[in-house]
Amino acid sequence: MVLSGIKIGKQQLNVLAYADDIVLIGKNKIEIRQLFVEIENIARKLGLHMNLGKTKYLIVEQKNSSKHNKIGQLTIKNYTFERVENFKYLGVILNENNNCQIDLQERKKKLKKHTLCYKKF
Repeated sequence: MVLSGIKIGKQQLNVLAYADDIVLIGKNKIEIRQLFVEIENIARKLGLHMNLGKTKYLIVEQKNSSKHNKIGQLTIKNYTFERVENFKYLGVILNENNNCQIDLQERKKKLKKHTLCYKKF
């Protein structure tokens, strides 16, 4: 089975990784399960483990789709993950509506704060 992920250029990606920050991308829980099991097996062989306190999952909904249950957990093997509506990855706020407004508002607040700091000089 070919996993969906996202297309960047000509590449179809289902895992984004930067240092120890990893994002698994799938169109449903089945794909996420498959990716997680594969990643977890590799990590275990390397002596690494998942930080369950920092591991969450998010489902990006298509526009006009009927929202499935907003709250839920995803259980894979002995791990249980909390569903979130948004999270920050590499400084960017991602959300289930695939809407950048929350991230833009946060950036505007930071810009305004820093602008006020510079005006004091």
